[in-house]
Amino acid sequence: MRCPKCLLCLSALLTLLGLKVYIEWTSEPQLGKAYPGPRGTAPGSTPASSEPTLPANLSARLGQTGPLPSAYWNRQQWRLGTLPSGDSMEVGDCHAWGASAAAEIPDFTSYPEDLRRFLLSAACRSFPQWLPRGGGGQVTGCEEPDVPYLLLAIKSEPGHFAERQAVRETWGGPAPGVRLLFLLGSPEGKAGPDLSSLVAWESRRYSDLLLWDFLDVPFNQTLKDLLLLAWLGRHCPGVSFVLQAQDDAFVHTPALLDHLRALPPERTRGLYLGEVFTQAKPLRRPGGPFYVPGSFFEGGYPAYASGGGYVIAGHLAPWLLQAAARVAPFPFDDVYTGLCFQALGLAPRTHKGFLTAWPADRTADPCAFRDLLLVRPLSPQDSIHLWKQLQNPQLQC
Repeated sequence: MRCPKCLLCLSALLTLLGLKVYIEWTSEPQLGKAYPGPRGTAPGSTPASSEPTLPANLSARLGQTGPLPSAYWNRQQWRLGTLPSGDSMEVGDCHAWGASAAAEIPDFTSYPEDLRRFLLSAACRSFPQWLPRGGGGQVTGCEEPDVPYLLLAIKSEPGHFAERQAVRETWGGPAPGVRLLFLLGSPEGKAGPDLSSLVAWESRRYSDLLLWDFLDVPFNQTLKDLLLLAWLGRHCPGVSFVLQAQDDAFVHTPALLDHLRALPPERTRGLYLGEVFTQAKPLRRPGGPFYVPGSFFEGGYPAYASGGGYVIAGHLAPWLLQAAARVAPFPFDDVYTGLCFQALGLAPRTHKGFLTAWPADRTADPCAFRDLLLVRPLSPQDSIHLWKQLQNPQLQC
């Protein structure tokens, strides 16, 4: 072998050069390298930050990046600055959005009546509280030192007396750091009996009904969300978390509190937690409960937590109100909440303990519920029976 020392030196030089390249490569950030998201993050969601932001132009953040569709909602969102303001009790600016919808949607008259009614007044979001005649029933704010850690904000309807009482006697009952409120529209409904005297008695008896003077119909559920957010800003700004749920839900409140208290601070700032849907699309079959005409909306839905029950961080209330002023109205409350969170750059987190489509024939086994946080729907009778079993100190699983 000729000049073995030269070969050895060349080999050593190549090794050192390779080591230098490796060190430089590993010390620089690798663009495009995938890292797993936080545990509990919904598949497909990429929460870049736990802090909300609201850019001047929402089009890209809300997925309006390609050619502009011809659907009314998409065009409205593309050109929307902020929704008009105005008193909902008068024919003012807030009705202009609905008038525009009726004029610009070519097949508006073929829409279901409920959807037409929603669109005509969708931008009207300022409603007075409904108060019992004769006084009483006022809902107090959250004053120090009684600011709740967890506010249970339960959407109900005026006639759901049994559901509300079941919540009061079970998972919504008095507990340290927890407060219960029910969200309702006017009990003087046009489509049903006048329940104002019964609701007034209930309001004075429990002082836990937040009532507003608007028609309590399914497409007005978004109003309950928005009016609650405004109420929080004025009367309960310091609440840590808000659970928004339907009155046929069953919440394992102790387990939910344990889960929230165990979250690290960086996970709670932008919290939006529930059973998350990430690839939902509009249903186009006329006559269905979630029918969305193609002339109104094109594209897929954002990632959103089921409206059956989800938790948000309390400090997000003013941010969500700001986003809602710049996100075009949508008829489904949970999808609209998802749009507002998407506008803020925040994504929902899924938790397997939220089950919002509980089969009616499934046995309410207390042992199966110990590790769950929220289940719906359950009847008032099943909720009371299940709660008593869970409180039994002799329960063995």
